[in-house]
Amino acid sequence: MSLSIREITKENWRQIACLTVAEGQYSFIESNAFSIAQSGFEPEWISCGLYDHDIAVGYAMHGIDVENGRIWLDRFMIDVGHQGKGYAKKFLRMLVEEMSRRYSCTRIYLSIHPENEFARKLYESFGFTSNGEMDGPEEVMVLNLTNE
Repeated sequence: MSLSIREITKENWRQIACLTVAEGQYSFIESNAFSIAQSGFEPEWISCGLYDHDIAVGYAMHGIDVENGRIWLDRFMIDVGHQGKGYAKKFLRMLVEEMSRRYSCTRIYLSIHPENEFARKLYESFGFTSNGEMDGPEEVMVLNLTNE
């Protein structure tokens, strides 16, 4: 594996927009096309393609919530054809490191649908914990990057 996180550009946006999750996961995340459009109109959000060599295997979007200054991993998905191969853990580690550097933050937030047990286990294995807040129907989780 040779993994990289790449910005979405006019050369790769279509490839990333076509990635999709498994049928039973559709309700857990917005489409990549919607998210890429959102990051195009809301510059506080950054869209990223997740690659193994030159093969697009996933998508992420991160940024700053302009209302409260929180740093969010707002979208994270691995394409259905690449799930179960260990990409999620490897890319989550890379994304946390990149976001920590880019934003010089002490906390990273994300939200999950309560019934998305795979995502919960993944995020908890990295140290994310529920903070008791809800973001609409989704549960907010936070990763403390300091030794508090």
